[in-house]
Amino acid sequence: MKKWYKLDNIGTFYSLTSNSKIPKVFRYSAILKDEIDEELLQTALKNTILVFPNFNVNLKRGFYWYYLDETNKKNDVTIEKLPICFKIYNNSDDFLYRVSYYKKKINFEVSHILSDGKGSVEFFKLLITNYVSLKYKVKAKCHSKNSALEKAEDSFTKYYHRTNLPKRNTEKAYKYKGRKYKNQTRYLECHLDLKSVLKLAHEYNTTLTSFLVSILIYSFKDKLKLSELNRYIKIDLPVDLRPYFNSTTSMNFFALTTISYKFNQKDDSITNIIDNVNKQFKEKITAEKLSERVNLLVSLEKNWLCRIVPIFIKEPVLRLFDHFITNGNTSCVSNLGIISLDKKIEDYVESISVLTSTSDFQFTICSYKNDLCIGISNRFVNNDIIKNFCRYFSNNNIKMYIDVSEVKE
Repeated sequence: MKKWYKLDNIGTFYSLTSNSKIPKVFRYSAILKDEIDEELLQTALKNTILVFPNFNVNLKRGFYWYYLDETNKKNDVTIEKLPICFKIYNNSDDFLYRVSYYKKKINFEVSHILSDGKGSVEFFKLLITNYVSLKYKVKAKCHSKNSALEKAEDSFTKYYHRTNLPKRNTEKAYKYKGRKYKNQTRYLECHLDLKSVLKLAHEYNTTLTSFLVSILIYSFKDKLKLSELNRYIKIDLPVDLRPYFNSTTSMNFFALTTISYKFNQKDDSITNIIDNVNKQFKEKITAEKLSERVNLLVSLEKNWLCRIVPIFIKEPVLRLFDHFITNGNTSCVSNLGIISLDKKIEDYVESISVLTSTSDFQFTICSYKNDLCIGISNRFVNNDIIKNFCRYFSNNNIKMYIDVSEVKE
């Protein structure tokens, strides 16, 4: 008997906005030492799905909400031919992820409807481990201890409890202005020496994530007009909730916290910005504050009016809501942290990168061995902020190489 899965809170939101012009898609890529064998990759995918059955689903439309329906169909591995982060979901027969390859590279792309960054990276790691084990006859492990039921858990609902909701942030966000591509995104992969960046961050007594967010804010310093100094640079930061709530779900389970900074032209040094950002990290990224975010998200879904409104009314309202959310921040920085593989297969995997779709410009960060990869998605023709961000590292004698992909949609 086939199973069906209730969408989590974030998945529900993205399912209702799935027909927007820029659907939310993550892309994980790994470059291996040899060219990819399609047949072995297909077998590796089959073995991975056995551990993550909740990924082998179709998105189905109900009267009030969308839901996930298990399918017995096989998702075929293909040669890479679609643009990066291309739309995955078109109709109810589509999978919510795709696996492709090109020469030495394996790509795994997944819709945010199905999972978030931390949840889907576990699928990707197992896929790579299974492939390398088959290809090179290596006995490597990458098995999570949690069951299929725990992987499909809706942790938002599990940890929700009624309480007073946090006050709405009314700070006006600065929005970068510039000519945008109509149907094009520029993707950059900036690769840096992780130890060198960490050394510099520790000199400022800060963490890697706080340091990178601070550099991004600092990159705006000379770009704001006098009339724009009353606006806040607001950087959205997705925070993985699993460590705070003892969850092992592979579905969405994160909360957005916002780091904001207002330039005052008195002391806008990188040191002062880092101190300010550090303070906000300590205040906002706590179990109590994150619990408030969970309660806020789930309370909207549980609102009686929202529950009884048919899906065809919810969809245009949620798309409009999504537009306001997007315009409520300056940019977004998502750090997936260290992506580690079994020591037995590390020599076969040269690099790992993560990218995501965007309507403006966004940063997705991960590190593999000593390679810090900053994925930058950008829809602006010219973006001085990204130039300033990358220039900061070269000015501090940190070597960087950049891969650039121009994608027409």
